[in-house]
Amino acid sequence: MSNHLKDDPRYINHESRPDLAGEHPQGDKYQLYAFLVFTAAVLLDHFFLGWAAYLRGFVPFGARFPIALLFILFGLFLSFSGIHAVFSEYTEQPRMITSGFFFYVRHPVYLGALLVYIGLTAFFLSPLALVVFIAVFYLYDWLALDEETRMLKVFGQRYEDYRLRTPKWLPRVFK
Repeated sequence: MSNHLKDDPRYINHESRPDLAGEHPQGDKYQLYAFLVFTAAVLLDHFFLGWAAYLRGFVPFGARFPIALLFILFGLFLSFSGIHAVFSEYTEQPRMITSGFFFYVRHPVYLGALLVYIGLTAFFLSPLALVVFIAVFYLYDWLALDEETRMLKVFGQRYEDYRLRTPKWLPRVFK
């Protein structure tokens, strides 16, 4: 966050910024809980169940690591790029971002987080983590729906048009 936002008396946290259409008030907390449950699933599988160790016997480290790394790095890049686009500039009125990665997909931050989960699941090969990942996907889908409902209230038809031409999860490749 740039210093001009920290010095602005209207800025307490991102939920109180008038230039943002809003996100679920508990969204960050839910995402943290999801990551903790996912981590617990990986650890439970690794230390007690052994399912992942069994599967890793069939898929060598040299095959898992580069694939997982690509998903994780691209996911982080996508998430941080989206976060930067949303939070780097303060405006007086809410604004709708439709450029950058938001041109290709409506929720690049959430998609990036999901790609990180996919990368971690591919690396650890934990069936229990895969089950948790599926639940995490539904959490992110629910958060995205809540966010879209808020955006529709603020931007109306303009957001609906964006929603109709821009995919929610799978990025469009061509204009």
